[in-house]
Amino acid sequence: MTHQVHIIGGGLAGSEAAWQLARRGVRVRLSEMRGTGERPPAHQGDALAELVCSNSFRSD
Repeated sequence: MTHQVHIIGGGLAGSEAAWQLARRGVRVRLSEMRGTGERPPAHQGDALAELVCSNSFRSD
C-alpha cells in the first residue's frame, strides 16, 4: 500500500514534517501560499534574527 500525504504550509513545521515523511518513503505534496522569493513581514527588516528549531537539529 502506498501512502500519500498533503501538507499545507511550508514553514518550519510543514517543511520538517514533509522531510521526515519523505525520508521514510512516504509520497508527500507540500503546498505553500507564498510564491518563491516572497518574504513575510517578520523577515523584512534590518534586525532579522535567526530562528533555530532545536527539534530539527537534534540539539538539547
